[in-house]
Amino acid sequence: MGREHKNKGLLLSFKAFIFCTGIFLIAIFIFPALSFSTAQRIEGLLSMDLEDLLNVEVTSAFKKPQNVKEVPAAIYVITSEDIRHSGATSIPELLRMVPGVNVAKIDNGNWAISIRGFNGLFSDKLLVLMDGRILYKTLFSGVFWDAQDTVLEDIDRIEVIRGPGASTWGTNAVNGVINIITKEASKTKGGLFSVTSGNQERFTGVARYGFKIGELGTARLYVKHFTRHQQKDHDGATAWDDWSMDRAGMRTDLSFGNSKVSIKGEIYTGEGTTKLSGFVRKRNRVVNLRPDIPISGGYIISDFSHDFSKNISLFLRFYYDRTERKYSGVGSETWSTMNFEFQNTLKPFEFMDFIWGGIYRNTRDELPMAHGMAFGAFFPIVRSDDLFSLFFQNEIRIFDEKLHLLAGVRLDHYNYSGLEVQPTFRALYAFSDKQDIWFSISRALRSPSRYNRDAIWIVDVPQMKVENSIPVTAFIGNEDFDSERLWAYEIGYRWQPKRNLTFDATAFANFYYDLFAVSGGSPFPHYGYMIFPIYPKNYGKGESFGLEFTTNFKPYRWWRMECSYSYIDSHFWIDKKYREQSNLIETNTDNPMHQLSFRVSMDICNNLEFDLWLKYLSNLRRMGIPSYLGLDLRLGWHIMPGLELSLVGKDLLDSYHPEFKDYFLHLVETEVPRSFYGRLTWHF
Repeated sequence: MGREHKNKGLLLSFKAFIFCTGIFLIAIFIFPALSFSTAQRIEGLLSMDLEDLLNVEVTSAFKKPQNVKEVPAAIYVITSEDIRHSGATSIPELLRMVPGVNVAKIDNGNWAISIRGFNGLFSDKLLVLMDGRILYKTLFSGVFWDAQDTVLEDIDRIEVIRGPGASTWGTNAVNGVINIITKEASKTKGGLFSVTSGNQERFTGVARYGFKIGELGTARLYVKHFTRHQQKDHDGATAWDDWSMDRAGMRTDLSFGNSKVSIKGEIYTGEGTTKLSGFVRKRNRVVNLRPDIPISGGYIISDFSHDFSKNISLFLRFYYDRTERKYSGVGSETWSTMNFEFQNTLKPFEFMDFIWGGIYRNTRDELPMAHGMAFGAFFPIVRSDDLFSLFFQNEIRIFDEKLHLLAGVRLDHYNYSGLEVQPTFRALYAFSDKQDIWFSISRALRSPSRYNRDAIWIVDVPQMKVENSIPVTAFIGNEDFDSERLWAYEIGYRWQPKRNLTFDATAFANFYYDLFAVSGGSPFPHYGYMIFPIYPKNYGKGESFGLEFTTNFKPYRWWRMECSYSYIDSHFWIDKKYREQSNLIETNTDNPMHQLSFRVSMDICNNLEFDLWLKYLSNLRRMGIPSYLGLDLRLGWHIMPGLELSLVGKDLLDSYHPEFKDYFLHLVETEVPRSFYGRLTWHF
């Protein structure tokens, strides 16, 4: 199946579009009467007023509970009902609905996800957490998305902060923060059994049971398995990217007077293959490889909170996280993290909230690489690093709480970069209960990665002749590589002109300094190779300007629409003093200038739901990825109380399409196919 297959599929795509449009029109003009004739309504997303959505409580922006409309930051919340109506089967798919977030599928296990630019296999300026556990790894500065999963029905919400979060969450929260928050055990009492099957999502099975623990609290246990079928690469060949994973976990929430304890734990194992290009020394050339990728790991999180009084509270957290990953014939990685943190919240006056806290985090990795494969190596093979942090944050509310002023700073001391200071200043003014404006000025840093400092990595095999030697271009880590810096300026506006209509707009200007660039050195011979070295330097600069817009419209209680749009324009260059000897690696990262998401959710009748999701992304110019328009449809049938059947079609307008190219690990990119699946969910 090659490119000609895509042309042949245009007619089918057009027919699919006409068919879906027909369903949409029928749902709008024929079924409304049925929806009003029912006495029993489906409780969920459509039972909420838009005002309720603005009053959703969030905690990730500034580590304290507050309503969305009171947050002086660009924040978007994916609720549990958004998840159910989306038809998504993975966490990355859910993030597609957020303006300013670029999500691109590389293959079945790997994704490129970023906020406000710098997208790549490892997006080094995005901090991701799950229940406060850091998913960001400093090996390559980014998230291994193939290991990030949970029972989607157990996610309470996903809070996405667009823009710097470094004053709260620390180094590497440069362009944004994503915090995946699971439900308390008290919200998942009883049983859940779910089965999903389709042409790509071959099988997903979930079993979960929640129960009370006397008068102390509640707990839940769960298991999950999924298997994804391999896709096709850009030439139509088998991509060898099948992927499967098993996980089991638990959560317990207990109360002791004014104290609360939460314990969460999970173990997982997964295996699949991937297709990548690498340099085999015996053949002295680049070939496609299909290594097996077994991974396993687990974590445990313990949270403790105590309210000494209405105005004083204490929060403590400990977690341990361990992951083992192998690429057969290439190398392996063992990574462990141990984290201690505390937070003290004080309210000395009714108009003031003062929060301070500290963190100690130890990370340890072991990175042996195979000798037969010239991908590279890390020296030292074993390394342990420590992070010490303090943060201080103060918010005051004056003029009848119409004006909110927030100032914060975080001090991080890390082995790679020493002491870093990351401040923010924010203000929000509420014209009324329905309208407010906010702005912010923030500084954030991306600390050097293990790769930046300790790697010797093969990046290219030049097609040239060198007498008695094999030419190899090698990246060599530089101990003098320093942190990348950002100064960000944001302004936002929220407005609810009517009860059934909301607007949320944000504009930003980001100015980057000391960005990653490479500088060439003199070639030298090494064991039969002629090494052409390149070294990381902080010679890059950049600027990004953008706009993000979201509107919700609910013309009837049974019908909700959401439209979001984001625009970004980025420019990068080398400091003029170093232009002759350096290059900026900007082809490794790319983002669409325009993104559009349009979602429609309707209760067709008392037990039938219809969801439509239309997505548009403009082209990735530097990578040669064309723009694409995607359409997802979902039909949900509540057969009886507690039993639901969902039929979902995804990416219906094209037989397949590419989304991204990886230049880092040289993964052979796959093309996302049209897919269908059915899901049966039973709550008991």
